[in-house]
Amino acid sequence: MAAKKNEEERIRQLEELTPELPEDFEDWCAKKLWNPEIYYKRNGNHTECICGKCAERYILYTPKDPEYGTLHDEIPRRGEKAVCKKCGNVSTYEWQRITSPVRQEARIYLYQLTSENDLIVRIFSYYRRYQKSLKMEDIMTEESRYFLFKGKVEKMVRAYSYRRDENEWILSDRGGYPYIEVKDGEIYPGWEEIVQQSTLKYCPLDQLEKMGRENWGRTIKNAVNTTDALMTYANNPAIEMYCKMGMHKLVRQILWKEGKFGTINRRKDTLRGQLRLKKKEHINSVIKAHGDTDLLETLQFEEKEGYSWKPEQEEWIAEKFDREMKNRLKHLLEYMTLQQLINRVEKYAKQKFDPVPEGWTAYGSYKRNVIWEYDDYLNMREALGYDMTNSVFIYPRDLEEAHNQMVKESTERHDELFIKKKNKEFSKIAVKYKSLCKRYQASAEGYIIRPAKDAGEIIVEGRTLHHCVGGDNYLSKHNKGTTAILFLRKEKTPDTPYITIEIKGTEIRQWYGAHDKKPKQEFFDRFLKDYTAQLKNREKKPEKAGQALAAV
Repeated sequence: MAAKKNEEERIRQLEELTPELPEDFEDWCAKKLWNPEIYYKRNGNHTECICGKCAERYILYTPKDPEYGTLHDEIPRRGEKAVCKKCGNVSTYEWQRITSPVRQEARIYLYQLTSENDLIVRIFSYYRRYQKSLKMEDIMTEESRYFLFKGKVEKMVRAYSYRRDENEWILSDRGGYPYIEVKDGEIYPGWEEIVQQSTLKYCPLDQLEKMGRENWGRTIKNAVNTTDALMTYANNPAIEMYCKMGMHKLVRQILWKEGKFGTINRRKDTLRGQLRLKKKEHINSVIKAHGDTDLLETLQFEEKEGYSWKPEQEEWIAEKFDREMKNRLKHLLEYMTLQQLINRVEKYAKQKFDPVPEGWTAYGSYKRNVIWEYDDYLNMREALGYDMTNSVFIYPRDLEEAHNQMVKESTERHDELFIKKKNKEFSKIAVKYKSLCKRYQASAEGYIIRPAKDAGEIIVEGRTLHHCVGGDNYLSKHNKGTTAILFLRKEKTPDTPYITIEIKGTEIRQWYGAHDKKPKQEFFDRFLKDYTAQLKNREKKPEKAGQALAAV
């Protein structure tokens, strides 16, 4: 209750900071939409007209062969210029038999200043609807207000309230444009001068807009880009410093997150504090790499865990680094030095991927898979109670063969009681099954894809295909919703395991068949690429969220 009162009080305070609308604002918005057509119907020497703006009717004298000296009008033709005789609406002619309603919409951005010269971005939707015999109606709705204080952004968003059966202001700290569709629009004139008068006047707007266009493929300057850039600078003014230092890779990541990129400590006012790095040589390495975020996170991890690596080792790790890699590296480095790990991964990668699959060399992705497999292998050894001081177990000659053996042994030790226990331990897998079916289920070209029904199914999948998907690591991630395990099977034998997929959102993390092999790799790479493309398309259309995916 107290939180609600605090929110209402803050909304009241923000509303008091908001200036009145410019006098000509609504008229300016209205001019962004085209004027309603004038509908006409000829009848002999006369034409009946109905204006889409005022809905008034009038008759024109439009003979084909007018008598000399008589007053007459030009015969209307569809698409030609028209002027309403009643209200003066200047538009074009349209046939009267066109009776469907017309709806137009424009997204408008209004920049204003508070009394303290903080910038406010107000986002409006301006609607117009009309049809023959129905007077034009214009509706202007304010969707959001963004208050850009130097150091933070506060957002007020219109949201529907079931309690009051109306839209009301709420506070939101979500990124992006919550509750409203992101649309390009126009900014009310004079905004450049307003920005220059605001506390954000030193924002490197041109550079940030350019990077935004490169990030999202926008080819024109637009209000979304400008607003994103200003919000980013407001949340973290240090982005001006990153631009001047040429750290463009980091700037793009910060821009993507509206300045609240978690890898950066935006509350600090020094480069060392923002980058969360203590060593000067590490800071210099990040600058030299143009703010490469993988290298930055690698160096942060190195300093936090107390490691001391050589620059070439840091670069090797950065090429394969991701959030999941942290725990894997910590585990592997309990048994060996980083250089020993590098040597082993290089050896095992050559054994398993020779030649390297096309397209896998980028970012060291195929070597990342070897690191995952090596970590999974040692985890299984530990779980099975092996003596982990024995170097033969730690450094197998053939990782794939040793990994498969561990999978086999692990499978043999699992029985129905164990599966029952795991079903109880990871009970959310079964609870989520129906909702995951709606999101991921698909069929095409003689194959089906569906999520696992429960933990037991995942365990059986791993046993049958002799890979490690049935381990607690994957069960836990599926249970928490971090990733999901999907089964790809032949339509004729839907109960026979064939290929296992690990997916995060709409991104497939990895897929394997029996013994960690990839059957018909070229075909299934294409098949799964089409499948994820459909997943992404459907996420853009939430009204279809309840429908199963069509054939890929």
